[in-house]
Amino acid sequence: MTAIPLTLGPLQAKGYTILRSGVRWLREDGQMCRANEPIGYFNVTLEPTDTRAGSQPLFADEMELQVAFAARMSGRLKLDEAMARGGYLNVRTIDAWEPGTRIGAIETEEEPDADEPGQLRLLKLAGRRMTALADVHSGLLPGWHSRTRGWWCDEGEAPLTLLSLGVCDAAGLVLGAQCAFMEMFEAARQGMQIVYVPDHPIAPCAPILLDQLSRTPAQFEAIVEDVHRHFGGPGKHLAADDWMFIGTMLSVLGKAPLKDRYNLFSATGLQQTGPADAVLLSLAVEPLSILRHRTLGYHMHVMRHHQAAAGPAVRAWLSSAFEPVKRPTDAIRQDYENLIDTLQRQSGSRLMILNTMSTSGHEDISCYLGFDAPLSATLSNVSAKELNLMLDDIAATREIDIIDVDAIAAEMGGAQHLPDGIHQSGMMQVVLRQEILHFMSDLRASRSLAVT
Repeated sequence: MTAIPLTLGPLQAKGYTILRSGVRWLREDGQMCRANEPIGYFNVTLEPTDTRAGSQPLFADEMELQVAFAARMSGRLKLDEAMARGGYLNVRTIDAWEPGTRIGAIETEEEPDADEPGQLRLLKLAGRRMTALADVHSGLLPGWHSRTRGWWCDEGEAPLTLLSLGVCDAAGLVLGAQCAFMEMFEAARQGMQIVYVPDHPIAPCAPILLDQLSRTPAQFEAIVEDVHRHFGGPGKHLAADDWMFIGTMLSVLGKAPLKDRYNLFSATGLQQTGPADAVLLSLAVEPLSILRHRTLGYHMHVMRHHQAAAGPAVRAWLSSAFEPVKRPTDAIRQDYENLIDTLQRQSGSRLMILNTMSTSGHEDISCYLGFDAPLSATLSNVSAKELNLMLDDIAATREIDIIDVDAIAAEMGGAQHLPDGIHQSGMMQVVLRQEILHFMSDLRASRSLAVT
């Protein structure tokens, strides 16, 4: 048994001093831990070294900045409890980041396979709040965010970026149990950045994403003016839920996550990357009917559980200002193909799509004569099968990666691991994460070949 000191390791950003809080432990002294399993984290800030007035500092819009850390070997932890300062000193950033700072040791029987085996592996985390008022002082990436991300890379690595746009089936895979990308960090061995944008309140189906990619500032201003005119008229009485929904909705309509670029700090300094190398979408988010604004033509898709968050004025507006548009399978396919082609032209991002579970295992229909055609308009299992086949047809003509949730659930047992067709068990999430990482590894290899 060898005791190896654990040190922070290098972390730098040119033009900034990185400050950290006291440590918040995720594991207790004497506990066993796995290699690459986060054992604690700091809050951090990047303080400009030049305080003269100028451009906005980097990360100014990401009010949550944290660094989680993991040992590179498994073993028993011996923690330096003095690193946890307690109280607000575990919240406020007070100490400069020093690479040689020792946070404890790990007792291990493994043979070191690196020059500095005690140098911690770092997971950098950033959260852009939906509102500056959504501050919570405890936990990993706490609060309500319009975008969160986590990245990791060793010296000399260039991380690939995966952007996750989806509902629960995609969110759980990348965020993990603590909503901080920890499972992906532990499973991945190469440098990556994972970005997650939630469906608050607009779900990221293909028409919504196409609107975001093509929307001009003038078109967004027209949307804002239309909303102000409708809700600001005489006799309008809005509830607090209405105002909250409207503000959040306009924030989403004014952004285009598929175009985002990202600032990163790491052991080697600052770098900028983006747009995303790969985009994770969910077929489950594609509706068979979508709302379209009667005069401005933009689309709106709000999941039922988020519709309940709107006040009565917003619900009435959604009913009167928008018209429902049917989306048969051919229309969904056309939207996907347009999205794939647009991304290929604009950024080269590759789509990675989760298909859907096509049977509950409880279907007992013995005769379909009582159902009107097309059956997919009435029977969800038929619709799911048609949509899964549609994805296969798209893959025959365009470069996309399909994560076959349907086959994996059938093999593992859908009743146990995907009982409602959307929310996976922890064991199934492990398998699906490996599929994602496999596709990301293939993408890295193809990009490397293209460069050489």
